[in-house]
Amino acid sequence: MKRLMSAALWLAFVSAPGWGQIRNITINTSSEPGKLLQQAADEKDSNKKIALYEEFLSKFPSDEAEAYVHFQLQNEYLKVNNFDKSLEHGQAAQAKAPEDLEVAHFLVKAAEGKGDAQALVAAVEKAHALAQKVSATPKPSQENEVEAWKRNTDFAGQVDQYNEYALYESSQKQTSAQAKIVLFDALRKYFPNGQFSKSLDAQYVVAYQKLGDNQKMLQAMEAALATDPTNEGYLYLIAENNMDPAKGKLGVAQANAEKILQTLPGKPKPAAMSEEEWTKYKENYLGRAHFVLGRIFAEQNKFGPAQKELLAAASALKGNNDVLGGVYYFLGLSSAKLNRQAEAVNYLTQSSKIPGPYQAYAADTLKKIRAALAGR
Repeated sequence: MKRLMSAALWLAFVSAPGWGQIRNITINTSSEPGKLLQQAADEKDSNKKIALYEEFLSKFPSDEAEAYVHFQLQNEYLKVNNFDKSLEHGQAAQAKAPEDLEVAHFLVKAAEGKGDAQALVAAVEKAHALAQKVSATPKPSQENEVEAWKRNTDFAGQVDQYNEYALYESSQKQTSAQAKIVLFDALRKYFPNGQFSKSLDAQYVVAYQKLGDNQKMLQAMEAALATDPTNEGYLYLIAENNMDPAKGKLGVAQANAEKILQTLPGKPKPAAMSEEEWTKYKENYLGRAHFVLGRIFAEQNKFGPAQKELLAAASALKGNNDVLGGVYYFLGLSSAKLNRQAEAVNYLTQSSKIPGPYQAYAADTLKKIRAALAGR
């Protein structure tokens, strides 16, 4: 008769349900199952060890050592990067020992290696809960139990650090925006104040943008401003989204536009940009900020201030027809309200020639102004 134990953490979690079934078994080395187990335990090469343990499961599927073998195979398959098989045997081991933290940890590593976001979140959920439970175990009063308790709690802390790391690193490797979001959500849920929390909002923005979910993208931008309050891209898009007076958020849009104008001119040039690129970048966002303010003042019937902002926008956005159509349209409207009809005709004519959402409005308004001028 001979007793076999798992080499790793054999002192840990001795009270966990199923511990003995997967870690500490007594076998009869004179029996056929015992001989095969002993041969597998003595083998140093992982692939040969795997073959022996798989042979054992094939020949003796109902043996009392079955759970122990699944645990060994979970670990050995992980060593050779066969993550599907490691998951398969790890789940079988976990079914027998659901409170075993090392089994849960190996499942996290296998799911991480496979790159399966859903499987990783499920594995982390279990490993995190077990790690938290072990970490919360009170220090024993018996001195001879303190060393094992410390080992257990230290390991639990390391497991949870790895859980956080695995979620984040896997999120960076995913090509699917939806998979990234699944992993970001898990990080937020289990590690709300973790080491990666400050970078998540900006990454949510990109992921939701790829998915075309405008509402959630904007929500992520608003959250991201807490750590990046002068990000002109976020400020502008949030302002643009709040331009409809019916939303009652013109004040938010105005404040965001003003912040761009206050902070962007003084920002240093990024190392990755040339001077020319940086100048164009700044002109684009400064022009857009002036456009937002011009539209807001026009909505408030402040046509003098509106025209001042819109003229600044037109100067900064030369050649940028994506925005100039709207700039010229509102310049035409404000000029008409200020009884500068010749200017209104000029700006509306320019707007009517630029394809985009304002082209038809500009043409229609231009027609009405010309008709009114002709009827004088």
